Order: sequence, then C-alpha cells, then structure tokens
Amino acid sequence: MRAALAGILAPDGTGTPAREHLRRELCARLPARERDPAVLGALLRAAAARCGAGDLPVLVHRTGPLLGRTPDGAERLDRALADLARHLPGFAARLAGWLRAASGEWAPLVGPDTRRTVEEPAEPRTPARSGPGPVRPGARG
Repeated sequence: MRAALAGILAPDGTGTPAREHLRRELCARLPARERDPAVLGALLRAAAARCGAGDLPVLVHRTGPLLGRTPDGAERLDRALADLARHLPGFAARLAGWLRAASGEWAPLVGPDTRRTVEEPAEPRTPARSGPGPVRPGARG
C-alpha cells in the first residue's frame, strides 16, 4: 500500500497550489523515513514521470542513496534508472545533463547499466557496409 501511495505523491503541476504544496511536502518526508525498496522505487518512478524540472533532480538525488542502501538496492536503483532512461521521454537527456553538470554528486548513483543506457546514441546506427554502391532491393551480391 505504501508503494501505491508513493506512486501518486509526486507533484505533477496539475493540482491546486495547496494540493501541489501538500504533495511536495509528503514527497520530501517520505524518503526521510522509508526504507522499503519497493516504496522507494515507486517514488523514484513517480517522480521521474510526474515531477517538474526543478523537483525531479532533488527527489532522484534524495531517493537514490536511500534505495542504494537497501538489500539489492544499488542493483534496483541501477535497473530503475536505466529503465526510466530507456522508456521515459527526456529522462536520459536530463540524467546525462546532471552527470555533466555535477558528476561528483551523480556518479555514485549511476550504475553500469544506467551509464550504458545514457551514453548510447538515441537512435541505433546502421552498420557501415563494405563494397561498392548502394544496396538495391532485389540486387544480387
């Protein structure tokens, strides 16, 4: 139940100012007391999907180390960040920007899977073809 609640707490900018303030307040307090990896993971995913540019790095940076300290937490954090980078539009670019801007703060949170995902080009490149001329449909090699 706490994981489901964490998933709806992240501010999304669509509520009234009072609601958004309450969501921010609860989001700020939840990581301070929570140690369950499922709840922290849900908060991380919700924050990435719903938070504005200003709130997101703060919540990710606050939640990441807490998740990293739980059993299997570093692995869970790496998988969660890599998954968000692969599937949430713009998240990989944001994370790459945070790494460039403050690598000392962010590098400890980013595992090998996340780093590979963030460093991969956005679109797969076509391998270079050896041999002369373009490939034509139906042409024999």
